[in-house]
Amino acid sequence: MSPPAADSKHARRYAEHRSVKRPNVFGNQKPIGLLLCFVTSLTLSACGLLETREPQPPSQTSSTFIPPTSPSIVLDNLVSAIRERNTDNYIRCLVDSSFSDKRFSFVPTQEAQSQYFTVFNSWSPSAERGYFENLKSLTPSTATTLLFFSNQKFESVQSDSALFSATYDLVFQHNVSGVPQEAKGALQFYMARDRNTLWMIYRWVDLKTGSDFSWSEMKGRFSR
Repeated sequence: MSPPAADSKHARRYAEHRSVKRPNVFGNQKPIGLLLCFVTSLTLSACGLLETREPQPPSQTSSTFIPPTSPSIVLDNLVSAIRERNTDNYIRCLVDSSFSDKRFSFVPTQEAQSQYFTVFNSWSPSAERGYFENLKSLTPSTATTLLFFSNQKFESVQSDSALFSATYDLVFQHNVSGVPQEAKGALQFYMARDRNTLWMIYRWVDLKTGSDFSWSEMKGRFSR
């Protein structure tokens, strides 16, 4: 720092400030004491104990997934995956052809099939992942994402297969104007056990009820 101009009162105060002797931070310690302090400081530094550590970032994605040993657990996992916006757990509810002879298929509503023919003509688990990721990216972190089932029932349950039907209410508060944030309709889930004896959805049929925006339309709109 440059000294103030010589003819100012600050010059005298600056000179006084420079002339004051700084206290010895080690006080009146003997040389051996200084040496011990120096060695201790080096040791702590080498161990990294004096370094400021960056806090671990919080987990960005919650995960509530229970091994689906029954058809009803598949439904619970699907509801949790949507609430937590966990793409991996969402896809884990669908059949994995690596562990089953069955292949996943999605049957959209007739209206959505006509509107998004090209999209649904080659729908697959990767398409499910893509639509879900797109929808998530356009949804604020504080927004509500929920799935409700009503009028639900298992129409047929065998040792290795099951058919579930219900009406649904899907809420996804995205920020795309002009697109409904709620989808309603009816669905059928065809389920089966895979080679790990875990239950998965291998066929998903969406049915429109009234004039409500359907899940099929939600998938078609956010698939691109």
